[in-house]
Amino acid sequence: MWITIIKKHLMRSCISTMSVLTLLGCGGSGDAPSVTPITSTEEPAIPSPSAEEADQPLESSPFTSFQASSSITVSADGPNSGLSAYKIIENAFAEGAIEAPDMYPTDHVDVLHILEDTDEIVGPHFIFLAHRDRDFNKGVESDRQRNEIKTYDKSAEPLKGYQGETMQFSWKFKVSGELELSKKFSHFFQLKAKNFNEDNSNGNDDQPMITLSGVDKDSTGNELQIRYSSGFNPDGTSTSDIYLIKTDWSSITDEWLEIKVQATFAEEGAFYMQISRIRDDALLVDISEPNIDMWRGVSSEDFVRPKWGIYRSLADADSLRPEEEQIRFADFNVAKDAVAE
Repeated sequence: MWITIIKKHLMRSCISTMSVLTLLGCGGSGDAPSVTPITSTEEPAIPSPSAEEADQPLESSPFTSFQASSSITVSADGPNSGLSAYKIIENAFAEGAIEAPDMYPTDHVDVLHILEDTDEIVGPHFIFLAHRDRDFNKGVESDRQRNEIKTYDKSAEPLKGYQGETMQFSWKFKVSGELELSKKFSHFFQLKAKNFNEDNSNGNDDQPMITLSGVDKDSTGNELQIRYSSGFNPDGTSTSDIYLIKTDWSSITDEWLEIKVQATFAEEGAFYMQISRIRDDALLVDISEPNIDMWRGVSSEDFVRPKWGIYRSLADADSLRPEEEQIRFADFNVAKDAVAE
């Protein structure tokens, strides 16, 4: 059994008392998600520790100490029923949040690239498709192709991470062991800055801060990589990625995974990521970076947003399969922590 656990130390817990709002992001019309207050103020019962437990040091997890002020979930409703995958996603993330090849008239328009399916493990879920020889990059034929969804400037405010805020992102993910990876990059998740000017003084927004990637390595085989980028230098030159983890890609294939991310968007920010196998709850990856630069903005309008899907290089297209590739996602969730008063 393969298990990789990276543990460093956990950030301090900071919980503020305030009302919690839940934003429901799927189903219904194309209007913005409704807001439903949760009015319960009842404190949960905390059991007394045993004598043995009392002697052990307490370890606070940022995932459990997080107290959501808003939460938006995007879930499939099943094939051939309810709303289309595109409508579900845009109802939550806003129209224009989908960067699928069929959304661009100069791209691969004869096939829908986000479908719905269901199974006995996670139920209804989304399938993202990739076609080596047909898909472009947002309508432009280049050395890369993408089929992604994102939050962006037209999305609801709770979906954007502003300076000083802490957010959680979670989803379920499954990729086939038959998927061929590029020797350059195949990204499945990104945290990207969105800046409203071209000022490079704080890293700019060209390079994603965090990526979950798979890479074909000649010497070691396929790798799962979690990459971190500090962004551009002030002179506009790019910086090299830092690898928070590099490990065996095949250990996560052909299994449904649950992935959780928590990030504090600040110059002295924090980043945490856990990847668990749903079948047996095995914790495969546990990244803890409690003091890391997670802010690229230079104004109060700038923010950080997530992207999911498949974004891969075609520079080594001959190493990729010509067959259609399928990447499965379920239950995207974006939550924002309560702000201390």
